[in-house]
Amino acid sequence: MSNTPEKEIRELNENLVKLNKRFGSPWIALGKGFIGGLGSVLGAGLAIILIGWFLNVIGVIPAFQRQADQWREVFDQTSAQSIISPSGSTGVTE
Repeated sequence: MSNTPEKEIRELNENLVKLNKRFGSPWIALGKGFIGGLGSVLGAGLAIILIGWFLNVIGVIPAFQRQADQWREVFDQTSAQSIISPSGSTGVTE
């Protein structure tokens, strides 16, 4: 009977050693977790910003409708113009 708990403890220690070798240092795992979490939060935030901006530009979100109309006018004006080489122009328009 006394042999069974010792065997279980030995197996438990062997499993812990295998897990430690498999996952490495707990500090490295913690750092990887923080970096992955930060990347997820930044990526989700950027996606929300881009989706909101796109919906605003096409007019689905009316909060900045006037600004979206101005951008649309500028885009239409620039797409209607021919491409001019920047070597002779100053970039200033009147």
